[in-house]
Amino acid sequence: MKSILVVDDNEILCRLACDILRMEGYKAVPASNAAEALHAFEEQDFDLLVTAFQMPGMSGIDLARTVRNRNPDFPVIVMTAFEPVECEHVTLWLPKQYLFPNLLEKIRYCLDESKRTSEKAHV
Repeated sequence: MKSILVVDDNEILCRLACDILRMEGYKAVPASNAAEALHAFEEQDFDLLVTAFQMPGMSGIDLARTVRNRNPDFPVIVMTAFEPVECEHVTLWLPKQYLFPNLLEKIRYCLDESKRTSEKAHV
């Protein structure tokens, strides 16, 4: 079972995303901010990070950068209500207005891409 960390300071949106992911067979763990997310990374292994772009304290981009500094190939999806910016630490951008049902499609894409990258590294 793939494990996904979902980070958003909007508790309702975060909980809804996790509920949908669980119904699709994923292990989904919510976090309400970047500090909570980093703590979760220390406690558990995840296959994917889905984070909000703008949050109080550390932004989603800063969180993505921190995660990618530890694991350069780790897949990261950033949800945003703003125009995406060029960023090497983000695998995919997902406009919040199109969050559902596009979230599942983007997650499948990132996990498949991560699997292909991992397989190439082991050859």
